[in-house]
This record gives sequence, structure tokens and C-alpha cells, in this order.
Amino acid sequence: MVSRLVVFVVFPVLALIAHQGWQLRQSLPQVSGNVAVPRLARPASIVRDAQGVPRIVARSDADAFFAMGYVHAQDRLWQLELQRRIAQGRLSEVFGKSSIDQDIWFRTLGLRRSAESAWSALSPDAQRSLQAYSDGINAWIASGAALPVEFRMLGIAPEPWTVYDSLAWIKVFALNLGGNYRREVERLLVSQVVDREKFALLFPTGAPPSTVAALDPANVARFAAFARFQDSLETQLHLGGRYVGSNAWVVSGKLGAGGAALMANDPHLGLQIPSLWYMASIKGDRIDAQGATLVGLPVVIFGRNASVAWGGTNLMADAQDLYLEQVDAADAGRYLVDGKPEAFVVRDEYITVRQDFPSFLRSPLQPLHVRVRESRHGPIVSDMFDVFEQPAALRWTALDPGDTSYEAFYGLNYASDWTSFQQALKSQVAPALNLLYADSAGNIGYIAAGRMPVRKNGDGTLPVPGWNDDYAWTGEIPFDRWPRRYNPEEGFLVSANEKPVGDDYPWLISQDWASPARAERIAALLREAVSAGRTLDVAAMQRIQADTRSAPAQRLLARLLKHEPNNDQQRRAFDLLRAWNGDMARDSRAATIFNAWMRELRRELLSDDLRGFWNKERESRYMKGVADNVELDTVDRILAGGDSAWCDDQATPARETCDDAIDASLNDALWEVLKFRGDESMGDWAWEDVHETVYRHVPFSDVNVLRSVFERRIGNGGSPDSVNVASFSLDKSRGYVQDFGAGFRQVVALGAGKVEHRYMNSTGQSGNVVSTHYDDMVRPFRDLEFLSLDPAAAGVDTLTLTPAAAAAQGGAP
Repeated sequence: MVSRLVVFVVFPVLALIAHQGWQLRQSLPQVSGNVAVPRLARPASIVRDAQGVPRIVARSDADAFFAMGYVHAQDRLWQLELQRRIAQGRLSEVFGKSSIDQDIWFRTLGLRRSAESAWSALSPDAQRSLQAYSDGINAWIASGAALPVEFRMLGIAPEPWTVYDSLAWIKVFALNLGGNYRREVERLLVSQVVDREKFALLFPTGAPPSTVAALDPANVARFAAFARFQDSLETQLHLGGRYVGSNAWVVSGKLGAGGAALMANDPHLGLQIPSLWYMASIKGDRIDAQGATLVGLPVVIFGRNASVAWGGTNLMADAQDLYLEQVDAADAGRYLVDGKPEAFVVRDEYITVRQDFPSFLRSPLQPLHVRVRESRHGPIVSDMFDVFEQPAALRWTALDPGDTSYEAFYGLNYASDWTSFQQALKSQVAPALNLLYADSAGNIGYIAAGRMPVRKNGDGTLPVPGWNDDYAWTGEIPFDRWPRRYNPEEGFLVSANEKPVGDDYPWLISQDWASPARAERIAALLREAVSAGRTLDVAAMQRIQADTRSAPAQRLLARLLKHEPNNDQQRRAFDLLRAWNGDMARDSRAATIFNAWMRELRRELLSDDLRGFWNKERESRYMKGVADNVELDTVDRILAGGDSAWCDDQATPARETCDDAIDASLNDALWEVLKFRGDESMGDWAWEDVHETVYRHVPFSDVNVLRSVFERRIGNGGSPDSVNVASFSLDKSRGYVQDFGAGFRQVVALGAGKVEHRYMNSTGQSGNVVSTHYDDMVRPFRDLEFLSLDPAAAGVDTLTLTPAAAAAQGGAP
């Protein structure tokens, strides 16, 4: 019996497993030897280090960009396929009905159509770089190499990459950073349910609610549905987020060790596996750059060349406005402009939707017909939520014709000094960025770059009437008036998404700035080191990037500790909190208590007011999410009012005080953590034990049996307002989940004749789950370890690309 079981069951199963394992290993790219490829002029080498980071060396820039496309395809082909489908609105072809709304959204925006209009605005050199990159991707696809497992499991093949796919991905990147239209909807919804005084406390900058007419409950619900959908983009596709931003700073050579200028950068975006970023060095006949590339583009986005180093953060510029259009009562196909009807521009989109599993047993679905309307302001983004009487159009700089943003990214790779650096950025449209600069002569600089609209009226904080020109865009902030600084007396420049200009700056950039807490902390640590006479070097910059101290938490804690604990659990918690300095370190038990408490306290203070007059669960869930994102300093201001109206629960007859809210929320928080950890002594309540950084995989994080194979989780520290950022939410089954934070870190010391470049990516270089480089950086990244990005170091593997006979390829415009 046993022998038959072994022969007929065990051996076949083991053989099947071995065969599948062999097939999966075949999908790993060839990284050594020689490969003949079409559309390459002369041989190019790809030398990989022990972490899989490539160093590309070619005799021309075009061949170097070709090689960059080739290695991106080798390591990130599924990511490229996914990005292309996101931008085109074609996810439903692969994922089925669950992606229909996402596809409608991106078809409505028309990013691919907009990318086609951007192509002709680029210089011939920039165009050639994109074409060579596309050719490199397509050479890998055409090679017949085994595809990553995602393609096999979903039963699809990659399509040729085009230059328009690269340009469209820049627009998705800009959409990721530019969430002002979401804040407009949020303000609109909150303005319907709170009075003017409370609105001003929640939104201290921007228009008061009296400027917005009250909406009927049906329209409020539709706008709430719009807001919930935007949240789904954040959770499912990692696009957007409340704390989208970054840290970047530069230190002058007069303060840097050995006279070297220093640059540190760690961009913050939604977390995923593989990372959005790919580290590389690229050298041609003119280009010689290294650093973080954005998968889908051939150039270094943040990094250095031989002369300058640069990093960036989100400027938070308001480059999006929602215009409420007035539909002509006599003809729904028209809208009014100064009382005169004007026809909507209408286009038809057809979305192919994959049938549910098992699809081969079901009849194919008919393509979904979507009619997209556009007004003079842009696409009508509210149609998918049945807002027809007063539809909302999105005006966004990234949709303007002739977007030359890629030209700026391309030009930065060739900049040699402060003048050429600024000149390259003159082409930047979207996203608008804070760019930090350092050069080999010890100079530093800062410039806010991108198209920033000038409005006739209004401040961009709320949807505005579109039926006249009262709120029209009348131009943009001139290039020569963009905020900038060069070699300040203090010797350093810091950017962390805070307001970069004073109140005397004559143009409106935005009303939605991040808390200045991170910028202030970075500046304080730099000043502290300078005052103490400590050397500012790469190691010092790395320590600052690791900092998890929260100044807003410290400020708020001083108020909270005035509360008198009234049970044993509260007293144990207070013993930990009184000895705490606001450091959200991984091993901190006080950090666990504080963060759990703040979630409950925000909801205790705000959810009653934000529940609104509709009192529906779906809308209430969204408003609770709004409450979860209220900054700690705002909570502090609410509590400073003593018996604030925020603290009284209107659902109960008794009059509650703020101390009642503090007490109730602390009890709820302690009970919540106790459910996760047990241990009433709180000895096992370290922050990293209840707070995980999660790197989600699309789509297999949503499949239970595959999640553990493709997704990665690791316990971590940090908070939304610490330099080492960790924005998190509560998963009631697993604890506090960080799905937003730094995607990579790098520090550069640029001196005369000597360069030190250190980095760490967040997950790994490869997007192939069977590669050793799929997740080999997850733990070192969490632990703030760094690697050297040194083009002169010896490589582990060398692949030489050699020219082959020309062959038909996709990608030509």
C-alpha cells in the first residue's frame, strides 16, 4: 500500500513540483554572457553587483537608454505591464469586473491621449531617448524568454511598449502626487456638516464653507462615493494618499566633511512590491548618471551625475481644480458658458472585461461602453457617480497640451551647474516638485519647479462655478518667479512638503501643505550637529533619515498627561508615557499606546460631527477616515478649548467634557491593543509588534492563497510626522498597517574628485518572486542599512548586448 502511494501519488506530486520550480527558475533573466539584440548600434555592457543593481556602459546615449529598457524589462516586466494597463484603463481585461471603475476613471482622464499630445513638444534628443528605451523593452519581450509567473497565472502575454506608455506613466506619477481635487471634495463634504468655526479649525487655510452652496443629500452621497472611490485607488493601486510627500535636504560644502556638499533624499509614496523605484548607473557618450530610476522611464529621476546631485519632494502645488458645470436645461448635451450653450466634447470608450473564473466555461462579456464628456475645463470626472445636474470637470496641468515634463527629467541628467540645473527644470509641468541641488564645488540650491496656475479668483480649496470665467485660470507663475534659494548663510536647505515661501510671496501655490514637523526636525538635527562641532558626513545624514521622533506627539502628550488616570490599565499606560520623549521607535511600548490612543481620540472628538445629516454607514465610514487623518496639532488645538463643543457626544443627553473624551478614548485604545497582544502588564507591547510595514503585490495580495507568496510584511517604527515616515491605518485582524512611506533612501557626498553615494531600495531590484533580489532589501531598508552605489566597484555578472540584424519592433510613434 505504502509503495503504491509513493509510486502513484508522492512521486508524481514531487515531479510536478520540481517541474514547476524549474519553469519558474527559467523566468529569471540571463545576466551574463552575450546576447544579440536588434536596434542596437554598438555593443553595450550591463554589469550587475551583488544586489542586482546594473551598471550600464555604452558608446552612445541611445544605446545606453536601450540597455536601460532591456534591464527594466528583465527585472520588472510585470510591473511595466501593470503600469501600462493602469494608464490606459485596461485592467479589466486581466482582472475582470473588480477593475471596471478603475478603468472608467483612467479612460475618463484620458492619460494615454494626453501623452500622445506631449510627444511632439519634446526635443529630438528626448524623443530618441524614449524610443531607444522602448526598443530595449521590446527587444527583451521579443527574445522569447520565459515570462514572470504573473503572466502565466493570468494567462496573458505582454504587449509592446511605446513611447506614449512612458509619457502616460509620468502623468500617473503626477496624479499620485497631486491630490488637491480629492481635498476639494473632502472640504466640500465636511462643509455640509460642520459650522464655520469648526471648519476653520479643521482647515485653517482656504475658503470658508459659506462660499459653497448647500448640496441636497443625494448629491452629497454621490460626492462621498467619488471620495470613497479615490480611497480605493489608494488601497488597491497605491495611488495617492494623505501624506504624499518626501524628505530632501542639502548641506553646503562649508559644513560637509572634506568640503563635500551633501544631498539626502527619501521619497514617500504608497508602498508596493516591487518598489516603484529601480537603482541603476547609466553611462553613454554624454550621459553619466546614477541613482533612482522610475520604472517606465529611461533616466535617473533622483540621483547624481559627475557634477551635481539632486533630490526632490512633492511641492504640494495646487495644479487641479474642480469646476461645477451648469447643464443646459433644454439640451443635456450642452452646458452653459456665460448663459450661452456650448456642446460637451464626447468620446466613446469600450472596455473589454474578462469573464469570471472559470472564464472558459462562460460566454464572453460584451465590451462595456462608456461615454466620456469633456467641458472647456477638462474631463467630467463625476459622470461615473451619476452627478448629472451639476457635473464636475477636472482642470489639471498634466492634461494641458504640450506637457514637457519628461524634458525636465531628461535634462537633469546632463546638468553641470546651478544655471543648467535651473534651465532643465524650466520644462517641468507636472508633477510640481521641490528640487534640492548640490554640486562638486560645494554649492547648494533649491527651486520649486512645475506649472503653477494663477487664478482670477478663489484659492483652489473648493469646487467652483464653471459657468462663467470668475474662477478661470489666467496664466501661470513665471519661471523667473519660482521660489528658489542658493547658498544660504545657514549652510543647508530642507524640504519636507511644508510651505516653502513666506506670507509675502505674491502668488498662490497651494493651501494644502504638510505639517512643518518633519522639516523642523531635520533642520533642528542639522543645527544641533553644527553647534556641537560634529562632522556632517554621509553617516550623519543616514542617522537623520532614521529619526523617529515626533514633535507633534510630544506637544500633544503634555496636554494628555494632565488627565488623571482612573484605573490600573490607564496608570500602567501613564507610567510609560511620562517617561516617553515622542520617539516612535520600533521597541517603544509608549509609541504603541500613544498611536492607538490617537486613533480613538480623533474619532471620539470628530466622528460625531462628521457623521452628517445622512447618517448612512458608507458615508460615515468615509468621514471616519477623514477624522483619522486630522493632524496631531489640530487635535491639540481642539483640546486647548477645554470643554470644547467637539468633545460633547450629541448622541447622549449628558454633557461630556474633553477629559471625558480623553478618558473614553484611552480605554478603547488599551482594549484594542490588548486584543492584539494580550499581556495586561504591557511588557509585550512594542510598536513593531503591532505595526507592520506592508508591501502589497498587485493583484496577488488580494488572493488569500497567494498573499504569503507575493506580499512582504515586516514590523516597523515611525509615524506620519517623523522623519522616518510611517503612515498607517488599523486592520482589526492584524494590527496597525503601514502602507505608505519611503520607497528608497539615498545619500550623496559630492566633493572635488571624490564621491560617496549610498542607497537602499525598499524591497529589491527584481519583481520576479523567485529571484533572490525580490525581497533582499526589505529588512536592511527597515533597519536603515545602506549600500554603496559605486560604478567603479567590481561586478558579479556581466551581460554584453551586441547588435543583431534589424527586426520589426513595436514602439515607434
